[in-house]
Amino acid sequence: MKFFTINLSCLLMSVILFISLAYASDSHTIEVFASNNSSGIDIHTAYERMVGIKQYQLKSDMINILQNKHFEQGRFVDVLGTYRMSSDQHLTADNTSVFYTSPYQVLTNQQVFDLAQQLSITLQQESVAVFIPDNQKRIADLSVIFITHPPKINEIINILHNKLPDTYNQAFSLHLAYHSSNFKSARVTKVEWLGSKISIDEIKKAFPNEKISYENGSAYLVYKNGQVDPL
Repeated sequence: MKFFTINLSCLLMSVILFISLAYASDSHTIEVFASNNSSGIDIHTAYERMVGIKQYQLKSDMINILQNKHFEQGRFVDVLGTYRMSSDQHLTADNTSVFYTSPYQVLTNQQVFDLAQQLSITLQQESVAVFIPDNQKRIADLSVIFITHPPKINEIINILHNKLPDTYNQAFSLHLAYHSSNFKSARVTKVEWLGSKISIDEIKKAFPNEKISYENGSAYLVYKNGQVDPL
């Protein structure tokens, strides 16, 4: 009789990653990135917010707005975000919830912009990022996916700083394999960038052995006053 030892944590990580990728590739859904952090914080503080009550409050507020705007049930994914604040140009991290719209609900761009504006107002954010897929040959959502060896959070931050131009470190999202109370043990399964200025060649050069995923479409920042800026 042979006995096999199974690393349950690795198995769980693989299952979660598979489910996440299966949903992401299932349909071209609209993505809305929202946070309830209103001050400059570091990545560790953002993680603590993401695994705590602040993230619960964020999703609760988002659900109320989505229901009031008559959005059908979609899916939420918790991520760590980093972006440059327009007010003082300082870099900050944040706890973010990404809402993926239902693939069965047809939405106009204006409906999405109205939702993002209301989220920005209610959550007291400078802006809310959205990605809207289309059939144009313009990449606006690009990701590096780590399947065999997901790095830790600090490891991927160092890799991004060392291997990519500064512009790639000013706004990105980290998708995690699982959430725990231990920041140091959390693993990154995906790094995601929005915008048409991201070069797939630069990403491939920095991550030659990882899977690169992308979607055509348009990405925007939507502000409290309704202003919409393309990324």
